[in-house]
Amino acid sequence: MLTTESVKTIRLGQSLALSGQHAVLSRSYRESAAARFEEANAQQRQTGLRFELVSLDDQGQPEMTFANVKRLTATEKVQALFGFVGEGADRAGAMAAAEANLPYVAPVSGAVELRTARRPGVFVFRASHADEIRFILRHAKLIGLNRLALAYELTFLGLEIRNAILEFQDPAHLADITLTAIDQAGSDYTVPGAVANIMEKNPQAIILGSNDVASSALVSALRTVGYKGYIYALSGVGSQGLVTRLGPLAQGISVSQIVPFPLSDSIPVAREHRAFCARHGIQPTFHTMEAWIGAGLFIEAVKATRATQPSEIARALANAPEFNFGGYFARWYESRPNPLNRVSLTVYDRDGKLRA
Repeated sequence: MLTTESVKTIRLGQSLALSGQHAVLSRSYRESAAARFEEANAQQRQTGLRFELVSLDDQGQPEMTFANVKRLTATEKVQALFGFVGEGADRAGAMAAAEANLPYVAPVSGAVELRTARRPGVFVFRASHADEIRFILRHAKLIGLNRLALAYELTFLGLEIRNAILEFQDPAHLADITLTAIDQAGSDYTVPGAVANIMEKNPQAIILGSNDVASSALVSALRTVGYKGYIYALSGVGSQGLVTRLGPLAQGISVSQIVPFPLSDSIPVAREHRAFCARHGIQPTFHTMEAWIGAGLFIEAVKATRATQPSEIARALANAPEFNFGGYFARWYESRPNPLNRVSLTVYDRDGKLRA
């Protein structure tokens, strides 16, 4: 057995919105990840590793993400960046990680850019937004929906989603796609125009490709004018924040998901995650599941080699085998698409709960 003195410490830096409009998802994710690392620390004499998660608030602002990474590297001396959530996760975090020569691990982002050679040193296990769009389009076609609308932000991520729907939509129905942009705040400057555009084209379904704040403003406005069609949301959009803001208006919104349904009784991973949440007083959600899997996958990757230096950690992640989380198999993929992407669909019921 290892002694306390021989245990090595890995300090993980994290930037996310712990305050402001986007804090609901971030707090949930951080709570679960921190608890998972705490459990690993209780067994540090067996693993030879101790994990410290240093979390800084960026209020959902990418410019603050850059500043946080500088503090994490210069002052906190972290060896890797883990679990960034919010606007900064999509691009700012990866750029700052590259500048600091640190691995960028498990960002809560489906950005396609994070899965290309443009972003080496990025390690993901979740499906991309392109995977989610492809799944939604297949589902819409299956139930006979061809006239679709996409509401997206005028950001690089919104344009990625826009490009994905144009790439994957059946060419015979490309003319049936209504594209409408809204700002990140879902303000009165853009939402009324988007609503007018959507109602004029009368699509059978709308895909929400903006953040939960903007998307909830759009959905509320659409419900007010009587829109009755289907509404789809990507996993990062249809979060706790969306239903918190919409209340009963969220009923019927379908949300694509990239990790197993946490309330399922049919797969061991869901039961194991609920037991973990019960031990720590955490409400199980898709976001806590994603954090639990990401933290667990990181622990499994580094404990075999007791890697602690940034280059060693990156090598351990790149060479780590697939891990079985009770019927859900996951592994790290560096700077390339995840060929084992798994996407499912859930729907909000009248009580604001997601159902498989």
